[in-house]
Amino acid sequence: MRELIPWIAGIATAALCVLAGGGAMRRLAWRVGLVDRPKLRGVHGETVARSGGLAIAAGLMLALLAQMALARGLGLPGSYLADVDNVYLLLPALALLGTGLLDDLRPLGARVKLGVQVCCALWAYVLGFRFDDVNVLGLFTFSAGWLSLPLTLLFVVAVTNAFNMLDGVDGLCAGTAFVALAGIGAYSLLGGNVQLGLALPLAACALAFLRHNFGRPKSFLGDSGSTFLGFLVAALALRGVRDSGGAIALAPLFLLLSLPVVDICAAVARRLIQGTSPLRADRGHIHHITLILFEERSARASATLLAMAAVCAAGAMLAGAHAPLAAAVLALPVGLYGAIFARGGYLSLRNLRGAARATALARAIEADAATAGPADALGGERAIALMRQLRVTAMGLLDDSGRLVWCLGVPDLGREALHLPLFAGGKVRRGLLLVQGADGSADRLAFVAQLLIPLYPAFMEMLESKTRATGKVPRPLNV
Repeated sequence: MRELIPWIAGIATAALCVLAGGGAMRRLAWRVGLVDRPKLRGVHGETVARSGGLAIAAGLMLALLAQMALARGLGLPGSYLADVDNVYLLLPALALLGTGLLDDLRPLGARVKLGVQVCCALWAYVLGFRFDDVNVLGLFTFSAGWLSLPLTLLFVVAVTNAFNMLDGVDGLCAGTAFVALAGIGAYSLLGGNVQLGLALPLAACALAFLRHNFGRPKSFLGDSGSTFLGFLVAALALRGVRDSGGAIALAPLFLLLSLPVVDICAAVARRLIQGTSPLRADRGHIHHITLILFEERSARASATLLAMAAVCAAGAMLAGAHAPLAAAVLALPVGLYGAIFARGGYLSLRNLRGAARATALARAIEADAATAGPADALGGERAIALMRQLRVTAMGLLDDSGRLVWCLGVPDLGREALHLPLFAGGKVRRGLLLVQGADGSADRLAFVAQLLIPLYPAFMEMLESKTRATGKVPRPLNV
């Protein structure tokens, strides 16, 4: 029992540092301009500090130092992080933190960030955080062999970016990291391959950060925090989620990381179907769909997805304890997340078949708006063709008081409609985009909403021009 004191102290220190130091990090972020301003495809109308990465990294470092100092003071040399591989793993994690901070201040570009992520994944591979022997559903084990390097690089980079993509709703990325890290710690205990030195203090940091990031958020993780967490989760999972023979347990590994893995795979597949770059940001992620299903209530959307992730993590424990159940337990993420995609219209064959043409039409209208102006572009033949392709019966723009200022088609006030927020590129003006579909279900229009993203600037310009024409200005937001 005495040996656990430094471990418990490290976890407590991690949580307390993030809770107590969050305000100081937030003030520092405001001073240097490390803030997230409202944007057209965002879900927030307030400017928020991107200080989460700094707070979590500082909390983790102080926790490890406190744990080491207490262990040495009590004469317990085995009760702190002594694995040099884990210590060296912090170096690429901090490199990603620094790259993310630079990107949060001034965008670096996808290629630069991807290059840094690949280098960090290669570092993890050299340290031994890699695919080697793999246990498939408890049925057989195979050696990755020469595939070890590409599989490791692909996995680490994909999970790192998947966590970055999840950082779009309050508390979702940090909460997912907590679920995954707690699951990694628990699974490693079950497998006899204890990996708690980094996993549990980092889990405590992620959980404590929810105090600043959930409900009405005071700070965001930013690219720095989401990539820092994603990289460490991916690397620690490769070392901790193993069976009693030391092979990576593939089914539990997927179940523990089910939410980010499913989200990034679905996003890449959808973008390829649409004919767009897999690296192009949009509002088609699973949390965006859930936001629409819960009428923009971000707390409910996050809580629902985190509950699903926790159920899948519990399934990972079950699959680890009873290997024959692994295949059956894999139905959990398929059913849970599949229900969200299906309800949002993302599994409709008609939607998927028409996605490429709809995307091409939206881009053409975007180009027309840049040359001829939004009024001609949004009222032209291409806009009408786009509505037919998407089976949209009406589109409209509402100012911040809810007054309809423009429409294409005739909105039916007696039917369901999807209302999407529009932010004027980081300024304080905003409005709502109203969309109605042929089937009458607002939920099914989630897929349509992300196809309309190229038109958001034109919608916003149209809204502002109509507002100026009537002499009424939308109310300013609290910034």
